[in-house]
Amino acid sequence: MSTEPSTTAPPAASRLHRRRGMFWPLVLIGIGLVALFANYGLIQPVAIVSLLALWPVLLILLGIDIAFSRRWPLPTLTAEVVIIGAALLLAATQPAALSLASFTFTSSNSCPNPTSSTSVPRGTLQTLALRIDGGGARYRVTGAATGAVEASSDREELCLLDRSSGAKGDVRITQGSAHFGGGSEIDVKVANDLPLSFQLNAGAGEFVMDLHDVQTTDARLSVGASSTTMVLPHPIGEVSVRIDGGASNVAIEIPAGVEARVTINGGLVSSTSTNPRATKSGSIIETPGYSTAKDRVTVTITGGASSITVR
Repeated sequence: MSTEPSTTAPPAASRLHRRRGMFWPLVLIGIGLVALFANYGLIQPVAIVSLLALWPVLLILLGIDIAFSRRWPLPTLTAEVVIIGAALLLAATQPAALSLASFTFTSSNSCPNPTSSTSVPRGTLQTLALRIDGGGARYRVTGAATGAVEASSDREELCLLDRSSGAKGDVRITQGSAHFGGGSEIDVKVANDLPLSFQLNAGAGEFVMDLHDVQTTDARLSVGASSTTMVLPHPIGEVSVRIDGGASNVAIEIPAGVEARVTINGGLVSSTSTNPRATKSGSIIETPGYSTAKDRVTVTITGGASSITVR
């Protein structure tokens, strides 16, 4: 009985043509090119938060890659390149359109009854500490409230915690409920003549803080914002304003008659001044009367802000 060497069929896996997905390498290449162009000044630096806000694009690319890459590899690769290029172009040119708040979920225990508007009466209050905590949205904070605080939104999502006692106001406004879609429109008004200590903690979005007619004692913004505008108050004594975060565009407006200094720290930062009263020296932009003024505003900006304008 003769024996012939048996041949073992190659594993099925080795007979299958397998194409490795391309979207991860393309994503890394695209981000690397954006960072390189920003370092050489060919484009404005892109805030990290704007790139993170592109997470839905990864899901789209993954779906396209799984569904079509084996059958139509070249058209799939072309589509992935186009999508990644368009997404990075959006991040570089329209950062304000990007937000990490496409999905917002908040426990019902933290905000059982969210509303579209809320307020705190003036009563016996002599001072006000206001804190706003929220996700990505378009915020506008101004004076001219008839009470101590008035807030409104285009969604039923506002929650108010009032810890005021006697003459001391202590108010916190948060975004509650769950919703899908882009950022909200939130307007907050405060009393003009009530000494205000202001704090904002929020995600990516657009922020306009017009405090020019508000008696502000101090203000602090901690944001992942892509666009922030702060109109400085007319100070009584020394007023400190601090902005921390990954904002890509920050505008500081110095009203007529206000003495101010803006100090810029950290990140890939370009700063300019279009205010005829303010001069720039290194990372400091200052009005001429700041050093001797008794009533003045000191602004410190720290973080990944890429473009700062004083006007």
